[in-house]
Amino acid sequence: MFEAKRVLEFCTVVQTNVLSLYAFHLDTQNLPLITPPGTQATVVSIDLPLRRGSVIELDIKRLGFTTRWKMEVAALKAPSLLCDRALQSPFSHFVHEHRFSAVDEKSSLLCDRVEFSLPFYPLSLLLLPLLYRDMRRMFAYRHERTKFLLETEQRSSHE
Repeated sequence: MFEAKRVLEFCTVVQTNVLSLYAFHLDTQNLPLITPPGTQATVVSIDLPLRRGSVIELDIKRLGFTTRWKMEVAALKAPSLLCDRALQSPFSHFVHEHRFSAVDEKSSLLCDRVEFSLPFYPLSLLLLPLLYRDMRRMFAYRHERTKFLLETEQRSSHE
């Protein structure tokens, strides 16, 4: 038996143009800025310039444990899509799409779509409610911080 793929989506309107939103997500130095408190994300290695096939290794420290994530850029389409998939992670399958679309000249829609499967099915089903809650909190924080950072930058550039 295998674990079915699960999908979660998170969307937020950000008062910035779509090119700025896309560029923000391409810059891996922004990852620690949008990582929730209690979690530490460290880029261990990265293939630059970022392109399809680039590999990024991350150490994610949470609750005193560090896990190594090895991600591959599966798709990159400026300025509308950045998709990474896990080559190594705590999940048996993990794909994360960042989609960006213009609402108008000054605002954009950020949508994160996460498709995943858990290891150790069916035992892992016991963790599913906690995982959903945790992912919702994490993406709410990431979207809130992205919105704050880009909108603050936008206001500063117009003063």
